[in-house]
Amino acid sequence: MLASLRQSLTARLLLVFLVTSVIIATLMVGSLFHAVRSQWRYAILPHFEQYLEYVNEDLGYPPSKDRAQELADRLHINIYVDGPGIDFSTTGSPLDSDELEFREGSKRYRKNRNQNNFIPNVQIGEHDDRTVLRNQTGEYRVYYELQHQREHPRHKEGMWLPLLLLGLILGGCYWLLRRMLRPVQDIKKAVRSMGSGDLKTRVPVRSGNDLGMLAGSINTMATDIEKLLDAKRQLLLGASHELRTPVTRAKIAAQMLEQSTNRDRIVEDLDEMESLIADIMESERVTGGHAALNLSEVDLRLLIQSVLDELHCNEDVSTSFPEGLLSLRADALRLRLLFRNLIGNALKHGSGKMSPIIKVRLESHHLYVEVTDFGAGIEKQHLARLTEPFYRADPSRARATGGFGLGLHISDLIVQAHGGTMNIDSTVGEGTTVTVRLPIQAISE
Repeated sequence: MLASLRQSLTARLLLVFLVTSVIIATLMVGSLFHAVRSQWRYAILPHFEQYLEYVNEDLGYPPSKDRAQELADRLHINIYVDGPGIDFSTTGSPLDSDELEFREGSKRYRKNRNQNNFIPNVQIGEHDDRTVLRNQTGEYRVYYELQHQREHPRHKEGMWLPLLLLGLILGGCYWLLRRMLRPVQDIKKAVRSMGSGDLKTRVPVRSGNDLGMLAGSINTMATDIEKLLDAKRQLLLGASHELRTPVTRAKIAAQMLEQSTNRDRIVEDLDEMESLIADIMESERVTGGHAALNLSEVDLRLLIQSVLDELHCNEDVSTSFPEGLLSLRADALRLRLLFRNLIGNALKHGSGKMSPIIKVRLESHHLYVEVTDFGAGIEKQHLARLTEPFYRADPSRARATGGFGLGLHISDLIVQAHGGTMNIDSTVGEGTTVTVRLPIQAISE
């Protein structure tokens, strides 16, 4: 879930908007705080002190306890009075001023209306969750304590409404962005499908904006690529098919020649040409998504056994099958060609001292077929390119050592068409193992 959100363009855009909003709000609040703070001493504090002087006059002189209690209840503050004959607190407890450090307000003095002397203005002390204002009224010192945080049920209940509104706004923004960027999801799905070989896939054009134009351009590109590949494939298949006729005529003519070494070489070359043409045609048929598989229920045990009978190598190959029915939906003809190529290579390149081994196993809803020979092996630098068409591992690329380099290429195409993978592992001097991995669930769908 978290990984999909991290990759979602909608979520990332929403996160960018959210972070941008937080930064802007922080800058605005910071600027406002700086402006208020800079104006506090010279523009706001004098008015505040003037108001506090009115409160002092309302308390009277000497300060009235009843009036102090009335003001504390009405203004939601705590009032402490300390002076001759009075040690009063509206909370019933003395003021804890040990952690407070008072600082002077504005640098000016005012004349007290009840006494004919000048007094210093208000002093401010702050600590954690409270602010205490200290003021001198004649011989009496009055403290006003303001709590920063108050336990108020309505205040707590009111916090849920902004959070709920914020959640609704974010949800609405996410839905709107996802709707606006829906063509991006369509393009991603279509490109993935095209990449797997289905060039008939098209992107839905939902609007006439830039994304809609992009979807239309991708559809046009897919059509052009499909036409190009079809034309290339038809040309290659047509040329390969037409080559069969002269090759067949040449084989018939060669059979009518007198028995000789040259005749045998001609027939051998014609057989190789016919085999090459067949491999090219089969390679083009299974390339990409243009060739539909003829799926049917296939018993893998019987299919491999029939390939061994066809190659007349039952006694030359060891087999290992798990217990139970090895039935799956697959293209029987293509799988037969796959295992004929792999088993033929194992017989051709084996050492002859040890028989090739075919091992079939089931693991985690996947079927594995391992074909192992005990021949000379293949150097590591060649392994990654063995499935390339016409690539041969021997430096001379001589046909005397094998075929045309299409067998493993065709085998890999067949495995990919069935939604599987093929891996080749080899050690020089010990042999080569080809492992075919087929997803049973994917084949069964």
